[in-house]
Amino acid sequence: MNPDRLKKIGLGILFLVIQVALFRHLKIYMVQPDLVLIFLLWYASRQDRTSAIIMAASLGFLQDALLDLWGLNMFAKTLLIFISYNFIPKNTQKQLLIGQAFLTILIGALVHNIIFLGLNWVIVNYTAEIFFWRHLIGNSSYTALIAAIIYLFRIR
Repeated sequence: MNPDRLKKIGLGILFLVIQVALFRHLKIYMVQPDLVLIFLLWYASRQDRTSAIIMAASLGFLQDALLDLWGLNMFAKTLLIFISYNFIPKNTQKQLLIGQAFLTILIGALVHNIIFLGLNWVIVNYTAEIFFWRHLIGNSSYTALIAAIIYLFRIR
């Protein structure tokens, strides 16, 4: 395994730790962003499909283990990367505009949360309709907003 791949794995684990330790407690109206999803969409834009799917499964599994959701995040994140890999803007010389980055993350987060909530609905964790819409719209928008802020302050 090359040092660049190890750095990206470490960065993914760092995003996971920040998600679990910090952002899980920074809720606005019971809505929280998903930093792991932001990392995975960035990772998919830089790596091949197989690496992105393996990273999504690994980080999703670790996130489920830490949040006691066992399988929901792993399945949702892996399926999202599998489905959306061809639609994610790849690493090019042209920089995305902030609106394009926001929209890309928002659509990815909406698809991820639809998969996640669909699984929850099947398992009957989120039967109340208000939780469904708050999670779908709120978490997706908050995730896209945090991604846009990270995108603004990134190191080029």
